[in-house]
Amino acid sequence: MYSSIQKKTCKCGCTNFPTISYEGYYMPHAPQEVLDRLDKKQKRKNAVKKVVTNLRKAEFEEGNFEDASVQALKNDLDFVHSRLVRIMAADERGLAHCFTCDKVQHWSMMQLSHFIKRANTLTRWDSRANRCCCKYCNETLDGNLKVFAERLNAEQPGLAEQLTEIAREPYKWGRDEIKQLLTDLRAKLRIVEARFKSNHSPN
Repeated sequence: MYSSIQKKTCKCGCTNFPTISYEGYYMPHAPQEVLDRLDKKQKRKNAVKKVVTNLRKAEFEEGNFEDASVQALKNDLDFVHSRLVRIMAADERGLAHCFTCDKVQHWSMMQLSHFIKRANTLTRWDSRANRCCCKYCNETLDGNLKVFAERLNAEQPGLAEQLTEIAREPYKWGRDEIKQLLTDLRAKLRIVEARFKSNHSPN
């Protein structure tokens, strides 16, 4: 049967599909020096991410957003919303289940998974459309959307279709609207975080 998928050739000469590849190698066949470079690159990426997270946390704690740009407010709102959804999915010990595969991890190790892409503004900060998920489902499985939809509909029949319909409506958030939503979610987050204050350090 004809296939439009073109086989790629690994630098080692094999014709596996190097879907997880680096420097032209199918990852299981990459030489050690290539893996070392990848490891260093990932460590640098994680270090930058940690700095950005700490800066975002400092901004959140200080609450200095009166003069912030719309994009900065959106970034702060993304941070607060993600943290709130993940903490609310956790039990008293801080453990949360992945919404799509039931894997259990501490909420701080989980990610916020969007059933609808963030570009769809009406559902970007809608907790019904965004859930606590593990890294594998969110990144490797690109949200595991089929199971995501099934579980949304199990909670409320037709919810997945309803959210998809809402997301089709174009909407531009005003600066004051974003500020108000950020203020409301920050206040809610402070209450929720109190459950973990004695046993869990901020992420």
